[in-house]
Amino acid sequence: MMEESALFEGERVGLFHYRVTAEGWQSLLQQNVRTMALLAFWADEEWATALFLLKGEQPLLLSTAVVQGRYQAVSHYFPAAQWGERMARDLWGVEAWSALDDSPALDDGSWSLTAPLSANPLPVSEGGGQPLPRCRVEPSRTSVPGLLGIDYVLAEGVMQQVDVQISAGHRGVLSRLIGLTPQEAMPLVARISAGGFVAHPLAFVRALEQAESRRIDPRERDRRLILLEVERLGLHLFDLAQTAHRAGAGLLASLCDHARECLAKRCMDHGLSRRLTDSISLEGHSGVEAIIPFAQAVVQELSPRLEQIKQLARLFEGRLKNMATVPTELAWDYALGGVTGRASGRYLDMRYMDEGVRPQAMKSAGRHEGDAWARNRQRLVESEESLRILECITAGYGQESEQQAVPRTDEGLGVAEGARGDVWYHVVLKEGRLASVQIRDPLMPLLAVLGLVLEGQEPEGLSLALASLGLSPAGVAL
Repeated sequence: MMEESALFEGERVGLFHYRVTAEGWQSLLQQNVRTMALLAFWADEEWATALFLLKGEQPLLLSTAVVQGRYQAVSHYFPAAQWGERMARDLWGVEAWSALDDSPALDDGSWSLTAPLSANPLPVSEGGGQPLPRCRVEPSRTSVPGLLGIDYVLAEGVMQQVDVQISAGHRGVLSRLIGLTPQEAMPLVARISAGGFVAHPLAFVRALEQAESRRIDPRERDRRLILLEVERLGLHLFDLAQTAHRAGAGLLASLCDHARECLAKRCMDHGLSRRLTDSISLEGHSGVEAIIPFAQAVVQELSPRLEQIKQLARLFEGRLKNMATVPTELAWDYALGGVTGRASGRYLDMRYMDEGVRPQAMKSAGRHEGDAWARNRQRLVESEESLRILECITAGYGQESEQQAVPRTDEGLGVAEGARGDVWYHVVLKEGRLASVQIRDPLMPLLAVLGLVLEGQEPEGLSLALASLGLSPAGVAL
Protein backbone atom coordinates (compact mmCIF):
# COMPACT_ATOMS: atom_id res chain seq x y z
CA MET A 1 0.00 0.00 0.00
CA MET A 2 1.12 3.58 -0.49
CA GLU A 3 3.15 5.30 2.18
CA GLU A 4 0.90 6.68 4.90
CA SER A 5 2.36 10.15 4.36
CA ALA A 6 1.15 10.10 0.75
CA LEU A 7 -2.38 9.56 1.98
CA PHE A 8 -2.36 12.05 4.84
CA GLU A 9 -5.68 13.47 3.67
CA GLY A 10 -7.18 10.13 2.80
CA GLU A 11 -10.03 8.24 4.44
CA ARG A 12 -9.84 4.48 4.17
CA VAL A 13 -13.22 3.10 3.08
CA GLY A 14 -12.29 -0.39 1.87
CA LEU A 15 -9.49 -2.92 1.85
CA PHE A 16 -7.71 -1.11 -1.01
CA HIS A 17 -9.89 1.99 -1.23
CA TYR A 18 -9.15 5.56 -0.06
CA ARG A 19 -11.07 8.80 -0.51
CA VAL A 20 -9.22 12.10 -0.75
CA THR A 21 -10.06 15.77 -1.12
CA ALA A 22 -9.85 17.50 -4.49
CA GLU A 23 -6.50 19.00 -3.44
CA GLY A 24 -5.22 15.63 -2.28
CA TRP A 25 -6.43 14.04 -5.53
CA GLN A 26 -4.49 16.46 -7.71
CA SER A 27 -1.42 16.31 -5.50
CA LEU A 28 -1.31 12.52 -5.56
CA LEU A 29 -1.73 12.41 -9.33
CA GLN A 30 1.10 14.91 -9.82
CA GLN A 31 3.51 13.30 -7.37
CA ASN A 32 3.00 9.66 -8.30
CA VAL A 33 2.64 9.75 -12.08
CA ARG A 34 5.81 7.64 -12.43
CA THR A 35 5.30 5.31 -9.47
CA MET A 36 1.81 4.01 -10.21
CA ALA A 37 0.24 2.31 -13.22
CA LEU A 38 -3.33 3.36 -14.02
CA LEU A 39 -5.53 0.35 -14.75
CA ALA A 40 -8.95 1.98 -15.01
CA PHE A 41 -10.98 5.10 -14.32
CA TRP A 42 -14.70 5.61 -13.81
CA ALA A 43 -17.00 8.23 -12.32
CA ASP A 44 -20.64 8.67 -11.33
CA GLU A 45 -22.51 11.66 -9.89
CA GLU A 46 -20.86 11.29 -6.47
CA TRP A 47 -17.33 9.97 -6.92
CA ALA A 48 -14.52 9.84 -9.45
CA THR A 49 -12.40 6.73 -8.92
CA ALA A 50 -9.07 5.61 -10.32
CA LEU A 51 -7.73 2.06 -10.04
CA PHE A 52 -3.93 1.93 -9.81
CA LEU A 53 -1.39 -0.85 -9.55
CA LEU A 54 1.49 -0.18 -7.16
CA LYS A 55 4.82 -1.92 -6.69
CA GLY A 56 4.37 -5.57 -5.81
CA GLU A 57 1.20 -5.70 -7.91
CA GLN A 58 -0.83 -4.20 -5.06
CA PRO A 59 -4.05 -2.45 -6.19
CA LEU A 60 -5.12 0.97 -4.98
CA LEU A 61 -8.55 2.53 -5.45
CA LEU A 62 -8.46 6.30 -5.09
CA SER A 63 -11.67 8.37 -5.09
CA THR A 64 -12.53 12.04 -4.89
CA ALA A 65 -15.91 13.73 -4.70
CA VAL A 66 -17.58 15.02 -7.86
CA VAL A 67 -18.56 18.61 -7.04
CA GLN A 68 -21.31 20.27 -9.08
CA GLY A 69 -20.81 17.65 -11.75
CA ARG A 70 -17.07 18.25 -12.14
CA TYR A 71 -13.74 16.77 -11.04
CA GLN A 72 -10.05 17.12 -11.98
CA ALA A 73 -9.26 14.95 -15.01
CA VAL A 74 -6.96 11.99 -14.53
CA SER A 75 -6.11 11.82 -18.24
CA HIS A 76 -4.03 15.00 -17.85
CA TYR A 77 -1.54 12.85 -15.92
CA PHE A 78 -2.47 9.32 -17.05
CA PRO A 79 -3.67 9.37 -20.70
CA ALA A 80 -5.12 5.86 -20.37
CA ALA A 81 -7.99 7.38 -18.31
CA GLN A 82 -9.51 9.19 -21.28
CA TRP A 83 -11.98 6.45 -22.28
CA GLY A 84 -13.30 6.18 -18.73
CA GLU A 85 -13.76 9.95 -18.55
CA ARG A 86 -15.60 10.05 -21.85
CA MET A 87 -17.94 7.21 -20.85
CA ALA A 88 -18.66 8.84 -17.47
CA ARG A 89 -19.63 12.02 -19.30
CA ASP A 90 -22.03 10.11 -21.56
CA LEU A 91 -23.63 8.00 -18.82
CA TRP A 92 -23.65 10.33 -15.81
CA GLY A 93 -23.15 13.79 -17.30
CA VAL A 94 -20.09 14.55 -15.15
CA GLU A 95 -17.28 16.66 -16.59
CA ALA A 96 -13.52 16.23 -16.22
CA TRP A 97 -11.51 19.45 -16.00
CA SER A 98 -8.60 19.56 -18.48
CA ALA A 99 -9.49 16.19 -19.99
CA LEU A 100 -7.46 15.03 -22.99
CA ASP A 101 -10.65 14.22 -24.90
CA ASP A 102 -14.26 15.10 -24.05
CA SER A 103 -15.91 13.71 -27.19
CA PRO A 104 -18.70 11.12 -26.82
CA ALA A 105 -17.64 7.50 -26.40
CA LEU A 106 -20.96 5.65 -26.12
CA ASP A 107 -23.63 8.19 -27.12
CA ASP A 108 -23.91 7.97 -30.91
CA GLY A 109 -26.51 10.76 -31.10
CA SER A 110 -29.50 8.42 -31.05
CA TRP A 111 -30.06 8.35 -27.28
CA SER A 112 -33.44 9.60 -26.07
CA LEU A 113 -31.93 10.79 -22.75
CA THR A 114 -28.77 12.64 -21.87
CA ALA A 115 -26.85 11.29 -18.86
CA PRO A 116 -29.28 8.35 -18.57
CA LEU A 117 -27.76 6.99 -15.32
CA SER A 118 -27.90 10.31 -13.48
CA ALA A 119 -30.57 11.16 -10.93
CA ASN A 120 -32.15 13.66 -13.33
CA PRO A 121 -31.64 12.58 -16.95
CA LEU A 122 -32.93 15.01 -19.54
CA PRO A 123 -34.92 14.00 -22.63
CA VAL A 124 -33.33 14.80 -25.97
CA SER A 125 -35.59 16.77 -28.28
CA GLU A 126 -36.24 15.21 -31.65
CA GLY A 127 -33.25 15.72 -33.88
CA GLY A 128 -31.25 17.17 -30.98
CA GLY A 129 -28.73 14.36 -30.69
CA GLN A 130 -25.37 14.97 -32.32
CA PRO A 131 -24.48 11.88 -34.34
CA LEU A 132 -20.91 10.70 -34.37
CA PRO A 133 -19.08 11.17 -37.67
CA ARG A 134 -19.24 8.20 -40.00
CA CYS A 135 -16.26 5.88 -39.93
CA ARG A 136 -14.24 4.97 -42.99
CA VAL A 137 -14.49 1.34 -41.80
CA GLU A 138 -17.95 0.69 -40.34
CA PRO A 139 -18.22 -1.48 -37.19
CA SER A 140 -19.72 -4.37 -39.15
CA ARG A 141 -16.69 -4.48 -41.45
CA THR A 142 -13.75 -4.65 -39.05
CA SER A 143 -13.88 -8.45 -38.73
CA VAL A 144 -13.49 -8.50 -34.95
CA PRO A 145 -15.86 -10.01 -32.36
CA GLY A 146 -18.04 -7.06 -31.38
CA LEU A 147 -18.65 -3.67 -32.97
CA LEU A 148 -15.61 -1.50 -33.53
CA GLY A 149 -15.51 1.42 -35.97
CA ILE A 150 -12.26 2.72 -37.44
CA ASP A 151 -11.73 6.08 -39.07
CA TYR A 152 -8.48 7.35 -40.56
CA VAL A 153 -6.92 9.65 -43.09
CA LEU A 154 -5.11 7.98 -45.96
CA ALA A 155 -1.73 9.62 -46.56
CA GLU A 156 0.82 8.18 -48.97
CA GLY A 157 -0.88 4.80 -48.84
CA VAL A 158 -0.89 4.39 -45.05
CA MET A 159 -3.31 5.20 -42.23
CA GLN A 160 -2.88 8.42 -40.27
CA GLN A 161 -4.99 10.19 -37.59
CA VAL A 162 -6.67 6.92 -36.67
CA ASP A 163 -9.85 7.27 -34.59
CA VAL A 164 -11.73 4.43 -32.88
CA GLN A 165 -15.47 4.20 -32.13
CA ILE A 166 -17.26 1.66 -29.89
CA SER A 167 -20.68 3.31 -29.55
CA ALA A 168 -22.36 0.78 -31.84
CA GLY A 169 -21.62 -1.95 -29.31
CA HIS A 170 -23.13 -0.18 -26.26
CA ARG A 171 -25.74 -2.36 -24.51
CA GLY A 172 -26.47 -0.58 -21.22
CA VAL A 173 -24.97 -3.40 -19.13
CA LEU A 174 -24.09 -1.27 -16.08
CA SER A 175 -27.60 0.15 -15.80
CA ARG A 176 -29.04 -3.38 -15.89
CA LEU A 177 -26.72 -4.66 -13.13
CA ILE A 178 -27.46 -1.95 -10.55
CA GLY A 179 -30.05 -3.10 -8.03
CA LEU A 180 -29.76 -6.81 -8.79
CA THR A 181 -28.75 -9.40 -6.26
CA PRO A 182 -25.40 -11.05 -7.06
CA GLN A 183 -27.26 -14.22 -8.01
CA GLU A 184 -29.50 -12.31 -10.42
CA ALA A 185 -26.47 -10.57 -11.91
CA MET A 186 -24.43 -13.71 -12.60
CA PRO A 187 -26.04 -14.72 -15.95
CA LEU A 188 -25.47 -11.23 -17.34
CA VAL A 189 -21.90 -10.99 -16.04
CA ALA A 190 -21.16 -14.41 -17.52
CA ARG A 191 -22.10 -13.12 -20.98
CA ILE A 192 -20.49 -9.69 -21.00
CA SER A 193 -17.71 -10.77 -23.35
CA ALA A 194 -16.92 -13.88 -25.36
CA GLY A 195 -13.32 -13.04 -24.50
CA GLY A 196 -14.02 -13.90 -20.86
CA PHE A 197 -16.88 -16.32 -20.20
CA VAL A 198 -14.76 -17.52 -17.24
CA ALA A 199 -12.57 -14.49 -16.47
CA HIS A 200 -15.40 -11.95 -16.11
CA PRO A 201 -17.62 -13.95 -13.71
CA LEU A 202 -14.55 -15.14 -11.79
CA ALA A 203 -13.36 -11.56 -11.17
CA PHE A 204 -16.93 -10.64 -10.17
CA VAL A 205 -17.23 -13.57 -7.73
CA ARG A 206 -13.84 -12.80 -6.21
CA ALA A 207 -14.93 -9.19 -5.62
CA LEU A 208 -18.11 -10.41 -3.91
CA GLU A 209 -16.22 -12.87 -1.74
CA GLN A 210 -13.91 -10.09 -0.59
CA ALA A 211 -16.86 -7.78 0.09
CA GLU A 212 -18.62 -10.43 2.17
CA SER A 213 -15.44 -11.87 3.73
CA ARG A 214 -16.25 -15.33 2.36
CA ARG A 215 -13.68 -18.10 2.02
CA ILE A 216 -13.96 -20.84 -0.58
CA ASP A 217 -13.08 -24.51 -0.43
CA PRO A 218 -9.61 -25.18 -1.92
CA ARG A 219 -11.14 -27.72 -4.30
CA GLU A 220 -13.54 -25.13 -5.71
CA ARG A 221 -10.63 -22.68 -5.94
CA ASP A 222 -8.68 -25.21 -8.04
CA ARG A 223 -11.71 -25.99 -10.17
CA ARG A 224 -11.92 -22.31 -11.10
CA LEU A 225 -8.20 -22.17 -11.89
CA ILE A 226 -8.59 -25.13 -14.25
CA LEU A 227 -11.49 -23.49 -16.05
CA LEU A 228 -9.51 -20.27 -16.42
CA GLU A 229 -6.64 -22.13 -18.10
CA VAL A 230 -8.96 -24.04 -20.41
CA GLU A 231 -10.56 -20.77 -21.47
CA ARG A 232 -7.07 -19.36 -22.07
CA LEU A 233 -6.30 -22.29 -24.38
CA GLY A 234 -9.52 -21.81 -26.33
CA LEU A 235 -9.08 -18.07 -26.81
CA HIS A 236 -5.41 -18.34 -27.76
CA LEU A 237 -6.40 -20.91 -30.40
CA PHE A 238 -9.13 -18.56 -31.63
CA ASP A 239 -6.78 -15.57 -31.92
CA LEU A 240 -4.11 -17.71 -33.60
CA ALA A 241 -6.68 -18.97 -36.10
CA GLN A 242 -8.04 -15.49 -36.84
CA THR A 243 -4.54 -14.12 -37.36
CA ALA A 244 -3.62 -17.04 -39.62
CA HIS A 245 -6.79 -16.66 -41.71
CA ARG A 246 -5.97 -13.00 -42.40
CA ALA A 247 -2.30 -13.74 -43.07
CA GLY A 248 -3.23 -16.22 -45.78
CA ALA A 249 -2.05 -19.21 -43.73
CA GLY A 250 -5.10 -21.37 -44.36
CA LEU A 251 -3.63 -24.68 -43.20
CA LEU A 252 -2.45 -23.21 -39.90
CA ALA A 253 -5.84 -21.58 -39.38
CA SER A 254 -7.59 -24.92 -39.99
CA LEU A 255 -5.37 -26.69 -37.45
CA CYS A 256 -6.14 -24.05 -34.82
CA ASP A 257 -9.88 -24.10 -35.58
CA HIS A 258 -9.96 -27.88 -35.38
CA ALA A 259 -8.05 -27.94 -32.10
CA ARG A 260 -10.47 -25.40 -30.62
CA GLU A 261 -13.44 -27.47 -31.78
CA CYS A 262 -11.95 -30.56 -30.14
CA LEU A 263 -11.54 -28.56 -26.93
CA ALA A 264 -15.20 -27.53 -27.09
CA LYS A 265 -16.18 -31.19 -27.53
CA ARG A 266 -14.19 -32.17 -24.44
CA CYS A 267 -16.06 -29.49 -22.50
CA MET A 268 -19.40 -30.94 -23.58
CA ASP A 269 -18.27 -34.51 -22.87
CA HIS A 270 -17.68 -33.53 -19.25
CA GLY A 271 -20.97 -31.70 -18.69
CA LEU A 272 -19.77 -28.16 -19.45
CA SER A 273 -20.89 -25.76 -22.16
CA ARG A 274 -18.76 -25.48 -25.29
CA ARG A 275 -17.24 -22.14 -24.26
CA LEU A 276 -17.57 -22.66 -20.48
CA THR A 277 -20.48 -20.24 -20.09
CA ASP A 278 -22.10 -20.46 -16.62
CA SER A 279 -19.26 -22.64 -15.32
CA ILE A 280 -18.51 -20.17 -12.48
CA SER A 281 -21.08 -19.83 -9.70
CA LEU A 282 -21.38 -17.95 -6.43
CA GLU A 283 -21.74 -20.99 -4.20
CA GLY A 284 -19.38 -23.35 -5.97
CA HIS A 285 -20.25 -26.66 -7.58
CA SER A 286 -21.00 -30.04 -6.07
CA GLY A 287 -18.82 -32.92 -7.16
CA VAL A 288 -15.85 -30.64 -7.85
CA GLU A 289 -13.51 -33.62 -8.28
CA ALA A 290 -15.21 -34.29 -11.62
CA ILE A 291 -13.04 -31.52 -13.02
CA ILE A 292 -9.91 -33.70 -12.74
CA PRO A 293 -10.70 -36.13 -15.59
CA PHE A 294 -11.76 -33.12 -17.67
CA ALA A 295 -8.39 -31.41 -17.17
CA GLN A 296 -6.57 -34.66 -17.95
CA ALA A 297 -8.57 -35.10 -21.15
CA VAL A 298 -7.74 -31.55 -22.24
CA VAL A 299 -4.01 -32.13 -21.74
CA GLN A 300 -4.13 -35.42 -23.61
CA GLU A 301 -6.11 -33.92 -26.49
CA LEU A 302 -4.22 -30.67 -26.98
CA SER A 303 -0.59 -31.56 -26.29
CA PRO A 304 0.09 -33.21 -29.68
CA ARG A 305 -2.05 -30.66 -31.52
CA LEU A 306 -0.15 -27.72 -30.05
CA GLU A 307 3.15 -29.26 -31.11
CA GLN A 308 1.84 -29.59 -34.65
CA ILE A 309 0.55 -26.00 -34.67
CA LYS A 310 3.86 -24.70 -33.33
CA GLN A 311 5.88 -26.37 -36.06
CA LEU A 312 3.61 -25.13 -38.84
CA ALA A 313 3.47 -21.59 -37.43
CA ARG A 314 7.18 -21.13 -38.10
CA LEU A 315 6.54 -21.25 -41.85
CA PHE A 316 4.35 -18.14 -41.77
CA GLU A 317 6.18 -15.97 -39.22
CA GLY A 318 7.61 -13.66 -41.85
CA ARG A 319 4.14 -12.39 -42.72
CA LEU A 320 3.66 -11.07 -39.18
CA LYS A 321 6.92 -9.19 -38.62
CA ASN A 322 6.55 -5.44 -37.93
CA MET A 323 2.74 -5.68 -38.07
CA ALA A 324 0.88 -3.44 -35.56
CA THR A 325 3.87 -3.01 -33.27
CA VAL A 326 3.18 -1.94 -29.68
CA PRO A 327 6.34 -0.30 -28.28
CA THR A 328 7.47 -1.35 -24.81
CA GLU A 329 7.08 2.20 -23.50
CA LEU A 330 3.42 2.28 -24.53
CA ALA A 331 2.78 -1.10 -22.94
CA TRP A 332 4.08 0.18 -19.58
CA ASP A 333 2.60 3.68 -19.74
CA TYR A 334 -0.88 2.34 -20.51
CA ALA A 335 -0.69 -0.84 -18.39
CA LEU A 336 -1.40 -3.15 -21.32
CA GLY A 337 -1.91 -6.71 -20.14
CA GLY A 338 -2.23 -10.21 -21.46
CA VAL A 339 -0.47 -11.32 -24.61
CA THR A 340 -0.30 -7.77 -25.99
CA GLY A 341 1.53 -6.45 -22.93
CA ARG A 342 3.83 -9.44 -22.43
CA ALA A 343 4.78 -9.53 -26.13
CA SER A 344 5.85 -5.89 -25.76
CA GLY A 345 8.02 -6.31 -22.69
CA ARG A 346 5.53 -5.66 -19.86
CA TYR A 347 6.00 -8.90 -17.98
CA LEU A 348 3.00 -8.77 -15.67
CA ASP A 349 0.71 -11.71 -14.93
CA MET A 350 -1.92 -11.36 -12.20
CA ARG A 351 -2.12 -15.15 -11.87
CA TYR A 352 0.91 -14.89 -9.58
CA MET A 353 -1.39 -13.12 -7.10
CA ASP A 354 -3.99 -15.91 -7.15
CA GLU A 355 -4.39 -18.03 -4.06
CA GLY A 356 -3.41 -21.60 -4.90
CA VAL A 357 -1.23 -20.57 -7.86
CA ARG A 358 1.30 -23.19 -9.07
CA PRO A 359 4.29 -20.96 -9.89
CA GLN A 360 6.48 -23.95 -10.75
CA ALA A 361 4.40 -24.42 -13.92
CA MET A 362 4.57 -20.78 -14.98
CA LYS A 363 7.85 -20.52 -16.81
CA SER A 364 6.92 -18.68 -19.98
CA ALA A 365 9.04 -15.61 -20.63
CA GLY A 366 7.59 -12.58 -22.33
CA ARG A 367 8.91 -11.07 -25.53
CA HIS A 368 9.73 -7.47 -26.34
CA GLU A 369 9.34 -7.05 -30.12
CA GLY A 370 5.67 -6.05 -29.73
CA ASP A 371 4.50 -7.01 -33.23
CA ALA A 372 2.04 -9.63 -34.51
CA TRP A 373 4.86 -12.18 -34.73
CA ALA A 374 5.74 -11.69 -31.03
CA ARG A 375 2.08 -11.95 -30.00
CA ASN A 376 1.67 -15.22 -31.90
CA ARG A 377 4.82 -16.60 -30.29
CA GLN A 378 3.55 -15.53 -26.87
CA ARG A 379 0.19 -17.26 -27.40
CA LEU A 380 1.89 -20.52 -28.31
CA VAL A 381 4.23 -20.38 -25.30
CA GLU A 382 1.36 -19.54 -22.93
CA SER A 383 -0.76 -22.37 -24.34
CA GLU A 384 1.98 -24.85 -23.47
CA GLU A 385 2.23 -23.22 -20.06
CA SER A 386 -1.51 -23.70 -19.51
CA LEU A 387 -1.12 -27.43 -20.12
CA ARG A 388 1.63 -27.58 -17.49
CA ILE A 389 -0.57 -25.67 -15.05
CA LEU A 390 -3.40 -28.14 -15.60
CA GLU A 391 -1.05 -31.03 -14.87
CA CYS A 392 0.21 -29.37 -11.68
CA ILE A 393 -3.27 -28.61 -10.39
CA THR A 394 -4.55 -32.14 -10.98
CA ALA A 395 -1.46 -33.57 -9.27
CA GLY A 396 -2.07 -31.51 -6.12
CA TYR A 397 -5.79 -30.84 -6.37
CA GLY A 398 -7.35 -29.07 -3.40
CA GLN A 399 -4.13 -28.49 -1.51
CA GLU A 400 -4.51 -26.12 1.40
CA SER A 401 -2.99 -22.66 1.35
CA GLU A 402 -2.78 -19.85 3.83
CA GLN A 403 -5.73 -17.50 3.72
CA GLN A 404 -5.77 -14.18 5.48
CA ALA A 405 -9.10 -13.21 6.98
CA VAL A 406 -10.42 -9.81 5.90
CA PRO A 407 -13.21 -7.83 7.56
CA ARG A 408 -16.57 -7.58 5.86
CA THR A 409 -16.92 -4.17 4.24
CA ASP A 410 -19.64 -4.81 1.61
CA GLU A 411 -17.09 -3.51 -0.90
CA GLY A 412 -14.78 -5.73 -2.90
CA LEU A 413 -12.18 -5.68 -5.65
CA GLY A 414 -11.64 -8.83 -7.70
CA VAL A 415 -9.25 -9.69 -10.52
CA ALA A 416 -8.81 -12.61 -12.89
CA GLU A 417 -6.03 -12.94 -15.46
CA GLY A 418 -7.96 -13.76 -18.61
CA ALA A 419 -6.50 -14.83 -21.94
CA ARG A 420 -6.38 -11.21 -23.15
CA GLY A 421 -5.34 -9.60 -19.90
CA ASP A 422 -6.43 -8.76 -16.38
CA VAL A 423 -10.17 -8.33 -15.75
CA TRP A 424 -11.13 -6.28 -12.67
CA TYR A 425 -14.47 -5.83 -10.88
CA HIS A 426 -15.27 -3.34 -8.12
CA VAL A 427 -18.57 -3.95 -6.34
CA VAL A 428 -20.43 -2.22 -3.54
CA LEU A 429 -23.29 -4.04 -1.83
CA LYS A 430 -26.22 -2.51 -0.01
CA GLU A 431 -28.76 -4.73 1.71
CA GLY A 432 -27.62 -7.67 -0.41
CA ARG A 433 -27.93 -5.91 -3.76
CA LEU A 434 -25.46 -4.29 -6.12
CA ALA A 435 -25.38 -0.59 -5.27
CA SER A 436 -22.43 -0.09 -7.61
CA VAL A 437 -20.44 -2.22 -10.02
CA GLN A 438 -17.56 -1.15 -12.23
CA ILE A 439 -15.74 -3.29 -14.75
CA ARG A 440 -12.25 -3.05 -16.20
CA ASP A 441 -11.84 -5.15 -19.33
CA PRO A 442 -8.27 -5.48 -20.71
CA LEU A 443 -9.32 -3.86 -23.99
CA MET A 444 -9.87 -0.53 -22.20
CA PRO A 445 -6.20 0.58 -22.14
CA LEU A 446 -5.61 -0.87 -25.61
CA LEU A 447 -8.30 1.44 -27.01
CA ALA A 448 -6.28 4.43 -25.82
CA VAL A 449 -3.22 3.38 -27.87
CA LEU A 450 -4.90 1.66 -30.80
CA GLY A 451 -4.73 4.73 -33.01
CA LEU A 452 -0.99 5.08 -32.40
CA VAL A 453 -0.42 1.38 -33.07
CA LEU A 454 -2.31 1.43 -36.36
CA GLU A 455 -0.77 4.64 -37.69
CA GLY A 456 1.57 3.98 -40.57
CA GLN A 457 -0.05 0.62 -41.42
CA GLU A 458 -1.53 0.00 -44.84
CA PRO A 459 -5.37 -0.23 -44.81
CA GLU A 460 -5.17 -3.66 -46.47
CA GLY A 461 -3.49 -4.99 -43.31
CA LEU A 462 -6.11 -3.63 -40.91
CA SER A 463 -7.97 -6.91 -40.44
CA LEU A 464 -4.74 -8.78 -39.74
CA ALA A 465 -3.61 -6.12 -37.25
CA LEU A 466 -6.90 -6.19 -35.32
CA ALA A 467 -7.00 -10.00 -35.26
CA SER A 468 -3.45 -10.15 -33.97
CA LEU A 469 -4.28 -7.75 -31.13
CA GLY A 470 -7.19 -9.96 -30.04
CA LEU A 471 -9.68 -7.12 -30.02
CA SER A 472 -13.17 -7.67 -28.64
CA PRO A 473 -14.88 -4.38 -27.65
CA ALA A 474 -17.85 -6.04 -25.91
CA GLY A 475 -16.24 -5.77 -22.48
CA VAL A 476 -15.78 -2.00 -22.80
CA ALA A 477 -18.95 -0.77 -24.54
CA LEU A 478 -21.02 -1.31 -21.40
